[in-house]
Amino acid sequence: MSDTTAPEPFAALRRALSDASPPVRRLMLIGVIALSILVPGAALFAPKAAGATNHTIAIKNFAFTPDVLTLAPGDTVTFVNQETDGTVHAIRGDFTSPDLPPGASFMVTVATAGSYNYYCSFHPYMTGIINAGTAPPSPSPSPSRSPSASPSPSRSPSASPSPSGSPGTSPSPSVTPTTPPPGSAPCDNPALGADQGDGTRLAAYSLVGTVKVFKLCMSQTDWEVSPGVVKQAYTFNGIVPGPTIKVNEGDQVRVIVQNDLPEHTAVHWHGMQLPNAQDGVPDITQPHIMPGNTYTYEWTAKSTGTHWYHSHMGGGQVGRGLYGALLVTPTLGDIAADKHYTIEIGDGSNGFTFNGKSYPATVPLTAAVNQKVHVRLIGTGPEMIHPMHLHGVPFQVVAQDGNKLASPYTVDTLNVGVGQTYDIVFQPKEPGKWLLHCHIFSHSEGPNGMIGLVTIINVTP
Repeated sequence: MSDTTAPEPFAALRRALSDASPPVRRLMLIGVIALSILVPGAALFAPKAAGATNHTIAIKNFAFTPDVLTLAPGDTVTFVNQETDGTVHAIRGDFTSPDLPPGASFMVTVATAGSYNYYCSFHPYMTGIINAGTAPPSPSPSPSRSPSASPSPSRSPSASPSPSGSPGTSPSPSVTPTTPPPGSAPCDNPALGADQGDGTRLAAYSLVGTVKVFKLCMSQTDWEVSPGVVKQAYTFNGIVPGPTIKVNEGDQVRVIVQNDLPEHTAVHWHGMQLPNAQDGVPDITQPHIMPGNTYTYEWTAKSTGTHWYHSHMGGGQVGRGLYGALLVTPTLGDIAADKHYTIEIGDGSNGFTFNGKSYPATVPLTAAVNQKVHVRLIGTGPEMIHPMHLHGVPFQVVAQDGNKLASPYTVDTLNVGVGQTYDIVFQPKEPGKWLLHCHIFSHSEGPNGMIGLVTIINVTP
């Protein structure tokens, strides 16, 4: 009776179950249960899919338009290469596309709420953000430190409160202390030292006996790379690049690092001769620094010259800003010059940057005719080699990877690879605005003029 009154599909299923052997019957019942779970789920998601919107992002003139897009979770985005000169693009970051020649498109459905960053792997200065169910980042030049997902167990309840405001590209001494507050955790009150006049700042330190103690807070920060272009950067003490650690040969150095990032990490002291346990490689020389935790490094400054420090947890962290200069002045003295500058060359998800900024936001360097100018070039990468070219006068390469050259050589263009450092010296001969830039054209020029890896040497009579 029940077979004749049940709907046909269920009657057929019942007959199949009654005819099947016990093992087969069990498998069939498992399938029925799974189907009963999936079918209601499909019914729940179907109305959302039906209401989804398709958005188009044009890739044209070496830019994504719009470069910031806000949509609802479940919406679809179609990237269309509209270049007319044969340029191929490929999307990387939170999305991965195949190579896209002109006319090709790439579609992605943004299923989950959040903020998604992407860039072109061939032209990393081309960047974009998709905000799904979230507000777009506010374009503010002053970075603000994002709180960590979990509070740091190391924070002292007696630590001094943070000053009002957030450290920006040039925090005033009244806002940012020049020495770390004694006894405080690095992220309680991130400290910065003097502005170096090139877009970098010194790291502040305190003396504990004969040990120079530096404190670094790793956090996610809204960072304005160029006017109106704001990236979700990873920073040391709120800035890109991180503060320059400058010590003397033979100094005892202690660096206390706090991780306020949403992911684990570590810090490597690139080029340093130090105990293996202090080298900063997760799972090899130390455990990961987990979110909310601190880790202390201690070593003696033996490797003189121009070096750098950086995250050692994937190039993506370095590309977002986790790097800084590490300068060790030899006992016999630094390279003789009237002006000393540092340029840290970046090409990750923050775009093409000198000291965390893309032209026209890069900081001009100043000099007078016939002054001796010393520039430290640091290839932070994380991906590319950059031929650095100076207009108006050749320069001498006097050191590589911190080591002074027995025979300096003279060029006007120098390839700087990822991880390499060079010290160059030159004397301007004519007043005016002279370019220092990467000579790969797509890294420094666009259809509307200079962009990316460009800065100006302002030479006065």
